[in-house]
Amino acid sequence: MKHIKKEFMLDCSPEEAWQLVVDRNKYEKWAAAFHEGSTYTGDMGLNETVNFVDTEGNGLVSKVVVFEPEKEIRFSFLGEINDGKYVEVAEFADMLEHYIFEPVGKQTRMLVDIAMDDRYYDMMNEMWDRAGIELVKLSNL
Repeated sequence: MKHIKKEFMLDCSPEEAWQLVVDRNKYEKWAAAFHEGSTYTGDMGLNETVNFVDTEGNGLVSKVVVFEPEKEIRFSFLGEINDGKYVEVAEFADMLEHYIFEPVGKQTRMLVDIAMDDRYYDMMNEMWDRAGIELVKLSNL
């Protein structure tokens, strides 16, 4: 298991930065860096199940394990959806996606930490670089 750790300086308040993650329309704009048409289904809230999916509905199933608005959100991955079928994946038990929002003057430092399987590290690390560029652009709007 490897960790992707990223830090993005966003030109907005923590409240606005938080919305880039939890507001579905805003999320879709930067998540396109992973796959065009990426979205999520479910509700962002503590102990809620959130599915990160592509245009066909395939993707990853997670549970929100930390939910502190404008400060921190953490997802624990449970399994995947393929062709409309949910499959629990034991190896996902250690996979986490964690965001922290810290105010810095009139900006927000967004810290991202993703624990993932080694075989996806290089690909996802590159995708997160592209996603970060989009997050920064969106924070300027």
